[in-house]
Amino acid sequence: MPTFEKIRQIRKEKGMSLRKLHNKLQETFGNKALRYNTLYRIEKGLRKARVSSLSQICLGLGISLKEIGEAISDDYTLASVIRKNDTLAQYIYSEKAGAQILTKESQPFLALRLKLEPQARTKIEQDPIELGKFEKWIYVLKGSICCNIGKETYSINKDDTLIFESTLPHYFENKTSQKAICIIIQNPKHI
Repeated sequence: MPTFEKIRQIRKEKGMSLRKLHNKLQETFGNKALRYNTLYRIEKGLRKARVSSLSQICLGLGISLKEIGEAISDDYTLASVIRKNDTLAQYIYSEKAGAQILTKESQPFLALRLKLEPQARTKIEQDPIELGKFEKWIYVLKGSICCNIGKETYSINKDDTLIFESTLPHYFENKTSQKAICIIIQNPKHI
């Protein structure tokens, strides 16, 4: 049985609503408690839970990790290596702009390597606000990138970082004559 189904089954057996479980987590962990939306997504199987999140949930349910241990061992590994020659999915925005996915499907966040040739740009993207809070973190490895977020433009250079709420419309462009490369992490993952 998948982890999320096991969690839901145990919660229902204990006669506890999802809201009651969340309230219990807030009482125990305060501002470090899982957000209700995250708890909901984990239990619906829309998001994989980290072991730290599962520990919180188990504490809230009054059970040990061992009680859902069988499900955990099926779904989780301690480490995941992706070699540079491993082919995962790619986004091709144009012949001058593309991104390679660096994370596996099972991970709760999405990491991309974005390459922009001179004068290239991506398409406008916007994560759905109705599904909760989404953030993107950008780290420039080479060159300079303009990040257009809502009505604002931020220019970031090699070794600069930018973090923003990605429910705002946004796109990236390279206005220089040099190739630009950056790493983008989206959390939680939404494709």
